[in-house]
Amino acid sequence: MFFSLITSTILVPNSSAQEDTQIPDWIKNVAGWWANGEIPENQFLDAIGYLINNNIISIPFMPCSEKTESQTTSSDKKVPDWIKNNAKWWAEDLIEDTDFINGIEYLIKKQIMSIDNKKVVGAVPLEDIIFSDSWIVENNMIFVSSLFFEIYGVSGDCFISGAGNRIWNSLALGLNPNQIDKYNEVAVWNDPQKTVVVYPYFTYSAYHEPGFYTYYSGECDDCTTTKLVQPTILYTSSGIGHQALTLLGYATITDIEIDRNPSILQQFDKVIMLHNEYVTRAMFDAITNHPNVIYLYPNALYAEIEVDYIDETITLIRGHNYPEPEIKNGFDWEFDNTHPYEYDSECLEMEVYQIKNGWMTNCYPENFFMGNDPVKLVNLLHIIKDL
Repeated sequence: MFFSLITSTILVPNSSAQEDTQIPDWIKNVAGWWANGEIPENQFLDAIGYLINNNIISIPFMPCSEKTESQTTSSDKKVPDWIKNNAKWWAEDLIEDTDFINGIEYLIKKQIMSIDNKKVVGAVPLEDIIFSDSWIVENNMIFVSSLFFEIYGVSGDCFISGAGNRIWNSLALGLNPNQIDKYNEVAVWNDPQKTVVVYPYFTYSAYHEPGFYTYYSGECDDCTTTKLVQPTILYTSSGIGHQALTLLGYATITDIEIDRNPSILQQFDKVIMLHNEYVTRAMFDAITNHPNVIYLYPNALYAEIEVDYIDETITLIRGHNYPEPEIKNGFDWEFDNTHPYEYDSECLEMEVYQIKNGWMTNCYPENFFMGNDPVKLVNLLHIIKDL
């Protein structure tokens, strides 16, 4: 992909829309029966699951289900009542197939309508395949390899984000041999460039409970000091983005290494920041003085902390409405792009734009790295490699 560094903004192009697919007549009958109260909700959802498994509804990355079917009581509704009107109109041919399908697809992606992701299993049994183009469930594990990376997760392992969405708590990525040619284009396995990715150890600890967010919620008055904890793969600490880049050969260090030795960044030509929201003053100075930094996630360099390496704790010093409510960015950083970009996790209009010492994105790309749109992901990985 070609782009010009003469301009200060790089667009990540959209891919083309899916082709039309024939919808079986029985699906429309089921929708009508459910709308008229003749069958229960779960039978309507089974029909929607059929449409997903047969690629009629395009949900390339399934949102995390808050509850598995075994945990859901008969009183729990997964479909808002008002959707019955749409189903009735569709069954009576008052709206087009495309309008109904696109509407259902939108509702699932926006998590307005909940699908039990254990039902989205694909047509080929796991034991009969090596790689599948659909979701597979075995022993409560969910696996998909139709995207750029293979993705593994535990059914129902999700949490509610600040924006109110259900987010996968911990997912693991793997390389898909079917994508090796694409990997060779965007990976740095044999690339001489000196680039490093900074894992946000401090930010992971800040989000760990009890911690800073226990304090923010008013549940703990002294949680502005919290323990450094061993990190795992979490959405809040950009664990997916970190996995994706390290799988493609990028070297990695933690923010602890930078705090203890700020000059370590001088040996790298390019520094890739993730969701490094909480940093020390030494780390802030080292990063903002580096000439080529890619701030891959908004909300970086947002709050100042101090670290006690003997007690293994971090303490909030300034920022995030602390110690005064009017304090936003703890460093008063002129390039802070937390708002409004932090909560845009869809990245439909993703851009990479230039600032004084590098480049920033205008959305939170954690889900983006899971390959919702493989074409756009490859384009972004090209940009990261070539900047």
